[in-house]
Amino acid sequence: MKPLNCRALLCVIAVALSATSSTFAQTATPQPAADVAAVRFKPVNGGWYETEIEIQGRPGAATENRNFIDRVKVTLNLGIFSVRSPAGAKIPDTYYRASAEAVAVETTGGRAVFRFYLPPEIVKRDQITGQQRFYLIEISVDGQPLPLTKNHFPTPTFTTPEIVESFRGKVAAETTANEGILLPQYLTPFALGGSSPSFIRVETTR
Repeated sequence: MKPLNCRALLCVIAVALSATSSTFAQTATPQPAADVAAVRFKPVNGGWYETEIEIQGRPGAATENRNFIDRVKVTLNLGIFSVRSPAGAKIPDTYYRASAEAVAVETTGGRAVFRFYLPPEIVKRDQITGQQRFYLIEISVDGQPLPLTKNHFPTPTFTTPEIVESFRGKVAAETTANEGILLPQYLTPFALGGSSPSFIRVETTR
């Protein structure tokens, strides 16, 4: 058998490596069953402050239940710069967290909208307005957490995985003092307003 020359051998190695890399990329980073499609912050009637999160189920993710993904839970971790924040502060001084779990989310024909609210007293006290720069959205399906994507947090704020994990840890450590203040839609006066999924009703926010 005639040996390969150097150039031909390099071509064979390159093709093999390319095929291996492609296979690894497909198996190592599978698409999540659901992802964040949009995040909006705004004041609403009565002085409340709303965070609206659109969740898109991935077509093909549902198996046993056809076009539905069961028990989709969304957790909002939120950091706020209050009026007590010193001038030039680079990290928030107040943290909130709340969760809501939908009975199911359809994978075709639209997005599921999860809404969370800060009450008017907090909004007025801390002068909360505008778009927020410190938040992290976590999703789990049937009790299993999904991997984070760049859609789960604001990329201008969180530029590395280490910063994301640092913020997550900060929220976990600081939210005990504010537990029950950030509320899912079904625990607010807006429970019947707007289109939203049917929620598994838990009278807590964690």
